[in-house]
Amino acid sequence: MTDPIMVTAATTLVAWATTELAQSGRAAVSSLIGFLRSRFQHEPASRAVVEDALQQPSHEAMGRLAELLERESRRDVAFGAELRSRWSQVEATVAEGAGGVANSVSGDVHGSVVQARDVHGGIHLGDGPARH
Repeated sequence: MTDPIMVTAATTLVAWATTELAQSGRAAVSSLIGFLRSRFQHEPASRAVVEDALQQPSHEAMGRLAELLERESRRDVAFGAELRSRWSQVEATVAEGAGGVANSVSGDVHGSVVQARDVHGGIHLGDGPARH
C-alpha cells in the first residue's frame, strides 16, 4: 500500500502543475480573445459569431468562427498575420507550460533554420561535407 503522504504529495504536485499551465494558457488565450473582440466590436454579426463560439461552444459554432476568421484573414492580410502570430504565442505558452518545446519562425526567413529540443550529436548546415 502506498504511503498516504506520498499520494497527497503527488496529487498536490500534479494539481499545482495543472494550475500553472492553466494560468499561463489563460493569459495567452485571453489576449487572443481580446484581440478578436476588439477587431469585431463594430460588426454585430461577426461579434455574435465570436461570442457564440466562446459562450456556447459547439461543432457548428466553432465552424462558424473558423469561417469568419478565415474570411477576415483573406480580406485583411495584416489581420491574418496578427492572428497567426497571436495563435503561435498561445501554442508556445501551452507547450512550454506542459514541459514541451514550442518552436516558431515568423516573418521573412532567408537561409537555414533549425528548430530542435534535444540534439544528440551534430547538426550540419550547408553544402560542404559534414565534419566529424
